Amino acid sequence: MTSTERTRVGRGAWPTDGRGGTVAPAGGTTAAGPGRCYGVGAGEAPPAGSTDADILAVRAGITAISRALNWHGGPGTPVPTDGRFTAATKAAVIAFQDKLQPVINRDMYLPAVEHSPAGFVNKETSYALFMPIADRYALKYTVPRGLLRGIATIESNWDPGAVGYWTNSDFGLCQWNTTLPDITTARALDPFWALDSTAKAMRERFDSDRWGHNWLYVIAAHNVPTWAAQWAQGELSATDPADKPKLDRMNGYVSNVLARVW
Repeated sequence: MTSTERTRVGRGAWPTDGRGGTVAPAGGTTAAGPGRCYGVGAGEAPPAGSTDADILAVRAGITAISRALNWHGGPGTPVPTDGRFTAATKAAVIAFQDKLQPVINRDMYLPAVEHSPAGFVNKETSYALFMPIADRYALKYTVPRGLLRGIATIESNWDPGAVGYWTNSDFGLCQWNTTLPDITTARALDPFWALDSTAKAMRERFDSDRWGHNWLYVIAAHNVPTWAAQWAQGELSATDPADKPKLDRMNGYVSNVLARVW
């Protein structure tokens, strides 16, 4: 695809060429606009050019945020989970940012551009909302929490409404591909299902001889499981021109995940 074809206004993704689902905040300020944050108005007035899939992703992202706020149970919750970012959602986000976010993210350095303005959900607030949920599933399946965190970070940067950059069939925190059996868009965009299923798959792969009982191959398997299995079984050779692109992709993916482990 060309760069222009990859640009879809209204999809739920942090990068500026993906566009978040928010409308610009009142007053004409630019602190949080399309592509940066979820805020009041998201899910209600999609930007021009949004497709049905874009709108679904944005509204699913807001639903995920609302469910995460309710999971944490802070001030202002419960909030509705109907996919609309309302004044009630904003109030709960601000309370979360004041009460819980500083504690959850106390050891994380984030540049100023990644900080979330009060009442908006960008990377900083999304990390605090979803990482503790991911950690619970890592504990459930005895998976190193840093590896699950790293996969979610490289796949979506913790944008709950993320749509695949290279393909429109990848959705959600862990970018589950909806061309796979039993993977629906709704499931992929459900952060609880996605994190649970990712942790479960990691555990099952680690326990399997196919991936060599090695976490590095398990990480690679989230990207391309068949290539990761071939790699684990010693069936790929760096001297084979047909294998080199596979190995380059697997090594690059693993390196990127491990660089985002904490």
